[in-house]
Amino acid sequence: MQAVSTPVQPLIANPYIVGRPLTGEISSLYVGREDVFSWFHENLVGATRPNALLLYGRRRIGKTSTLYQLVDGERGRYLRENSQRPIIPIYVDLQRFAGRPTGEWLRRLSREICNRANVSYTDCSIPDHVMEEESAYTVFDRCLDQLEQSIPSGSLLLLALDEFEQIRAGIDAGALDLEILPFLRSQIQHRSRIAFVLCGSGALLGEFWWPIVDLAARCELTGLDHDQTEILIRTPLDGTLDIEPEAVELIWQHTGGHPYLIQSICHRLVGQANRNRSREAISPDDVIHVIAQMQAEPRASDVNLIGVDYEDLPKEGALP
Repeated sequence: MQAVSTPVQPLIANPYIVGRPLTGEISSLYVGREDVFSWFHENLVGATRPNALLLYGRRRIGKTSTLYQLVDGERGRYLRENSQRPIIPIYVDLQRFAGRPTGEWLRRLSREICNRANVSYTDCSIPDHVMEEESAYTVFDRCLDQLEQSIPSGSLLLLALDEFEQIRAGIDAGALDLEILPFLRSQIQHRSRIAFVLCGSGALLGEFWWPIVDLAARCELTGLDHDQTEILIRTPLDGTLDIEPEAVELIWQHTGGHPYLIQSICHRLVGQANRNRSREAISPDDVIHVIAQMQAEPRASDVNLIGVDYEDLPKEGALP
């Protein structure tokens, strides 16, 4: 008698993203943060002078993805299109200029801002090389002057400077002049049609940064709440693979709503289901197994961002 073969289950396209900012098509994985965008609105839109802003938080908590939402995501659309004061956001990653000396750093930053504002180099008058009689500080100052004059009436140009700690790294390495800090402070203080969002880790609250961050309204980006965590876990797999409520709860308990950790665990859970050719609901045992694997890897600190004590994790087959 011939054995009946079991149909091979097709692989599940893994919908979770690990380690990349959520932009374009994958921005649908950006969950929650309504309070943060209310904070943006409160500080940027209105009759009063807009505030400089400091957005800070733990590593991989979603700061860059939040800035991308501000620049071209659905979540920031109402800020960009509001009739009271339309925002023209420009995202700049300061890691791109790491190791550059002050003059080149300022020229590159000027060009990046002009490019993203759709203003030509000629309009911004940024030469390839600083003229002998003109400092890079003057070139940058003139660039922002001309940008203020070129944006539509009633609009606000918003410079979102990501990885702001790179400035201190440049100063400590001797590449950037210490004078860059009071210069940037002056720009933040005195620009009437340009506002700044400074983005980085909690290190920006340290004494070194006080002359700048004391000018800014502050918001800490924290983990997702329980309901938002469940949405991030369940929605990408809706109709494809179920997950038991106890498994959702276990992910919540051991990530604290940290989106990078949630997506890392879920990405591995889908991979595990694919390897097992399984369409059974993801169980708490599956979650425990994946977390134990992550703990055993050489860079386990990457999954220990919120201080989870993996020694306290339940053994496989047991629930906390």
